[in-house]
This record gives sequence, C-alpha cells and structure tokens, in this order.
Amino acid sequence: MSAEVDRERKNTERIFARGFTILGGIFWIVAAFAGPWAYGGQNIVSSMLRGGMYPLIFTVGVLTLGWFYERLTALVLGLAAIGTIAWGIIMQWSDPIVWMVMLGLFVTPTVVAAVLFYLAADTPAPELADGDQPAGNPSA
Repeated sequence: MSAEVDRERKNTERIFARGFTILGGIFWIVAAFAGPWAYGGQNIVSSMLRGGMYPLIFTVGVLTLGWFYERLTALVLGLAAIGTIAWGIIMQWSDPIVWMVMLGLFVTPTVVAAVLFYLAADTPAPELADGDQPAGNPSA
C-alpha cells in the first residue's frame, strides 16, 4: 500500500510539473506574441513567427524532455531560472516592476516546476509477487 501511495504522489507531482510548464508556456507565448503586435506595429503573422515561436519551442522541448528525463528537465528549468536572473542583472533591469513580473511569472513557476520534476524522478518499479509476470511479457 505504501508503494501505491508513493506512486500516486509521484504521478501528482508529474501532473503539476507539466501543468506549470504548459501554463507558463501559454502565458509567455501570448506575451511574446502580443508585445510586438500591440506595441511594435508588427502584423499578427510576423509577431507570432518572431516572438511567439521561441517560447513555444522552449515549452514543447521542456515537455518532451520531461517526459523521459525528469532530472535533466529539472536541471534545465533551474538553469533557465538562474539565467533569467543573470540576464536581468547583465541587462541592468532597473524598474522594480520588470523584476516583479519576471520573478513572479517566470522564475518562481520555473523553479516550482523544476522541483516537481525532480521529486517525480524517482518512481519505484512496482513490486511483483511471486509468480506474477510484468505486463506485456507473455512468456513463462
């Protein structure tokens, strides 16, 4: 019973990690698309191709990587959060609102998703009783 509870907890962590990644990706796709479109005078197609594609590619890449390599995904997300802070320091973001937006809407959800991917990485294999066969193994 303990292994089943642990498995359910790990699956819940996976769901929330992927959910954070998807919701964050949707937000940043819309933000990267809407900025140039609304304020830069670009048309919709140009704005989507130039701004919205980068967060889309990053989100799909993280989800794909997280499907198979959860610890590596946690590392990538952690490095993205650190890289965002470093980028802000290098670019000398002086407006506190910019820091609040980036910390609240990118760094914090990215760190939460990284922690959840890391915690979900160690799902134990189900224990088999004597005589049981693993699923998909018709032999013996």
